[in-house]
Order: sequence, then C-alpha cells, then structure tokens
Amino acid sequence: MSDRDKDAEILPLRHQITVLEHQLRTGKVRFTPRDRAFPAALLYRLPFDVVRR
Repeated sequence: MSDRDKDAEILPLRHQITVLEHQLRTGKVRFTPRDRAFPAALLYRLPFDVVRR
C-alpha cells in the first residue's frame, strides 16, 4: 500500500473522529448525509482492492 493510499484512508477516519467528538459534547451521536459524503468522496479515489479491506 502506498503512502498516498494510507493517507486517503486516514483522512476519513480523522473526519469521523472529529464528528464524533463534536457530537459527544452534545450527548447525541448521529452521522448526517454531509458527514458521510466526505469519507465517501475520499474512498472513491482509492483502488477497489484497498476499499474492500
């Protein structure tokens, strides 16, 4: 796996953590369509075999 692939996997995870940390302050955890769109857009750029893992 290249460094670019690793970075592309890390970015959506960081985004999810940020969303969850923000929502935990309010006491309710829910992903909105906007929260899901960012990781989906990043995963779209990854090779299919990487996404399947």
